[in-house]
Amino acid sequence: MTTINARIKKVRKEARLNQKEFSESLGVTQSGVSYMEQDGRNVSDMTIKGICNRFNVNEDWLRDGKEPMYIQEPTFSLDKFVKDHGGTELELEAMKAYFELDPDIRKMLVKHFKERLTASREEPAELAMTVEEAEAAYIKSRSKYAPTTGQSALSTSADTESTATKEDASRASNQ
Repeated sequence: MTTINARIKKVRKEARLNQKEFSESLGVTQSGVSYMEQDGRNVSDMTIKGICNRFNVNEDWLRDGKEPMYIQEPTFSLDKFVKDHGGTELELEAMKAYFELDPDIRKMLVKHFKERLTASREEPAELAMTVEEAEAAYIKSRSKYAPTTGQSALSTSADTESTATKEDASRASNQ
């Protein structure tokens, strides 16, 4: 059975680092690395955690030799991703078919859609309006619904009262 010291040396060798480079990557001295690699020497918890974090080593392996040596990266599953996001089988097959295309064709497709989507977002200059222009256009569009008796849609109550008084006087003279 190998010791923690031999496993530390194995990590360093697999990383293709000499003791000086290994020590620099861990923030310890070269003599500290030499000490750690000698059978029977104690290694601090902080150093063990540092080696594991820096070199993606499984802490159980470094401490006790329990396989695997390296932390297994989670694998990505497109099928699971699409399913988890409510995708259909057709959408999944379309994605797979896209990635089966030649990389040059994929680049052309991406360029085409990028140009197409960018163009659809650009607003023609003649359609761009300021807030004031938009309000004026709104008022103008609403003014066709105002009475045609000479009153504007923005008549005051005083205008309405004076018009009502004139109408009452006109009715009285007609009687």
